[in-house]
Amino acid sequence: MEFRGEETITLELLGALAISEARPHVPSALALEEVDGHAVVGLLLFQMRGLGLRRIPGPSFDYSEALWRIGVVVDGQPAWFAVACDLDHPAVRAMGRLLIRYPTRAASIDWTTGDSTAVNVGSALGSLRVSARPEGIDVGAVPPRRAFVGAAALYEVPWREEPAPFRRAAPVEVLDDTLSLVTLGTVTWQANALLHRGRIHRCGLARSLR
Repeated sequence: MEFRGEETITLELLGALAISEARPHVPSALALEEVDGHAVVGLLLFQMRGLGLRRIPGPSFDYSEALWRIGVVVDGQPAWFAVACDLDHPAVRAMGRLLIRYPTRAASIDWTTGDSTAVNVGSALGSLRVSARPEGIDVGAVPPRRAFVGAAALYEVPWREEPAPFRRAAPVEVLDDTLSLVTLGTVTWQANALLHRGRIHRCGLARSLR
């Protein structure tokens, strides 16, 4: 079973977090990905159009998501461990928790697009607002990392992508951020992000690794 949809706009941020703050979020069985003595963290923000089951008739969903991740190392390769998933669609939140095993949270996620892209994530826990302006040179696609989730039990989330026709480096400005602290800890976000338009998102049901 595979879900497929189009990410009409996607922003990927990378950052650094103290090891002491990152370690409690990640199962002890997984090694942290470290750079310069800090844990690698990532925030994936996207606006989804038409997510539905591939080749199976049924409903499709438009929504926005903010996926908070910490870098880990699995089988010698960098991977992601999902810490929290903010979603603005109630049905998608329920499916995400049941089928993908994400720790989902209710949020409002608003986008402004044009020469620059701004996204505002708001919830009962805090808020995040960032703005990014893509540069003029396309960046080559990078194969997606493996994705894991789960505290009491570890799961892998099958994840594939079809690269976006538009993929640019984008200097990013963090305009407001109280949500990173309550979600991950004291994150230092990198000055540059990646901005995609039109990436195809493909994921499957979470698989237990017991």
